[in-house]
Amino acid sequence: MTPTSTTQFNALLLDIEGTITSISFVKDELFPYAFDNVGKYLEEHYDKPATQIILEDLRRVAEQQAENDVAVVRIREPKQECIEDVTKNVRHWIKRDKKLTPMKALQGLIWEEAYQRGEVKGHVYSDVLPVLEILVDRKIPIYIYSSGSVHAQKLLFANSVEGDMTKILYGYFDTNIGLKGESNSYLKICEQIGIPPKQVLFLTDVEAEASAAKKAGLQTKLVIRPGNAILTQEVKNAYGTIESLEEIL
Repeated sequence: MTPTSTTQFNALLLDIEGTITSISFVKDELFPYAFDNVGKYLEEHYDKPATQIILEDLRRVAEQQAENDVAVVRIREPKQECIEDVTKNVRHWIKRDKKLTPMKALQGLIWEEAYQRGEVKGHVYSDVLPVLEILVDRKIPIYIYSSGSVHAQKLLFANSVEGDMTKILYGYFDTNIGLKGESNSYLKICEQIGIPPKQVLFLTDVEAEASAAKKAGLQTKLVIRPGNAILTQEVKNAYGTIESLEEIL
């Protein structure tokens, strides 16, 4: 472990999946729950304004996706046909691991019910909370950037195995700010939080995200966790790696 002075970064930006929570939690718990319950959720909440807004967004996305993917159906207007079509598309996109913003929003609503019912608890690695609490004591703000919706992010941290962690997090970003593989997304985040890119440390398990953040001028580290994709030595050398958040203290 190489000690790092906290004066070397003035804000921490965190990916979620594979960085501070296990890939298996998202892959084996959250995604299957949404897959199994999307139709049931739509049946129960179809007429709610939030659901209708998402359905309109999903209708537009389906039109675009159907042009290049024969498995995607265009969403029909009548309620039952709409639910059937959306369910089919969402299940297809979950299988394909698509990062579509309105689908993520719908998943967030589905997971909200699961958290409220106590059917799901957000996994967080044991090293995460102690380190974040130290950084908060040192007045270093902590932000989250994930492809999952801001709503879903807040739910995970409010209902985590460590209790409610939202009180120590300063802000959240999702793909509404931009895709995680695009440098401009990180520049926008730095602009919004009011901290220069060179003073922000970004932790992720994905090389493409680390590359985009580095091009934007952020400090980056790749996080190695059980079940994460294997990184080449070249990539490890390019960005540096940590196996615990304790290594950034």
